[in-house]
Amino acid sequence: MDIRIKKTKKAITDAFLTLASQKPIEKITVTDIVKEAQINKSTFYAHYHDIYDLMDVLRNDAIEAVVSNMHYLSKLFYDPRLFFLEMYDALSICKSESIQPFSNNNRAFSEQLSQAMKNKATEHGLHPERYHMVDTLLIFTINGIIALHKTSATSPIEKEDIETLADFFENGVKAITNA
Repeated sequence: MDIRIKKTKKAITDAFLTLASQKPIEKITVTDIVKEAQINKSTFYAHYHDIYDLMDVLRNDAIEAVVSNMHYLSKLFYDPRLFFLEMYDALSICKSESIQPFSNNNRAFSEQLSQAMKNKATEHGLHPERYHMVDTLLIFTINGIIALHKTSATSPIEKEDIETLADFFENGVKAITNA
């Protein structure tokens, strides 16, 4: 990709994320973004159809970043405790400003991340569709971990508490897989 395109997309992304940290996403306009990024509207529209297109691209990038950091995805059914700990680490990205607009009270984000995880599990030869309540378990766990990361800035979470939660997750997976 041309370096100018990369810089322009980064300026647009940075502007959006700056604005998202200052006000609700619904209140952000293309005009706000182009002013913050110091570009023309035509430049914005050369890269994105609208704000929702920009948000889709950024959300998909965030989901890809999380899923690509989950090296133990294949362990979901074989070592759920390790899977949970890996997911906890991978979702630490939720502390960053670049993903918070998508993970804040956003069920669609959790559902898309859950689906991406199931797709990756399938690529690894697993069959998540064979197990009862996998969707519910993943969405529950994703939202719980995101909430833990967001509150850890004000109330640090002890490692032993994460270990206890990993045990809880393992028992939940065993219950739905009848292991």
